Amino acid sequence: MKKFAATLSIPFLLAACAQFQNPDAGEPVSDHPTQRSVNDVVECMTQEAAKHDASFKTTAIPQGSMLDFGDSNIVKVRSDNGATQYRFYTGKRHASNLWIEGASKICAP
Repeated sequence: MKKFAATLSIPFLLAACAQFQNPDAGEPVSDHPTQRSVNDVVECMTQEAAKHDASFKTTAIPQGSMLDFGDSNIVKVRSDNGATQYRFYTGKRHASNLWIEGASKICAP
């Protein structure tokens, strides 16, 4: 009976370990400069979010804005030394938020 219980618990143990080993956690998926201003990028992201019926919260950060799309999906846009940087920190991915990664090609080329 103990071997049976141990065998059944292995998938749960592996799933728990995988939960904490997210290779994207804290690392930006997309980190690149753009020629657009912070306000232009934020406005474009707002329009893209509207197309996908996505809600988000905007927070001011030093020299820019942070857009929080929930489930730890964060976009930070900031101007530093005359250059605008676009950073996307990925969180949980599902069908309703996959557009965020592609938005960098539209909003921050």
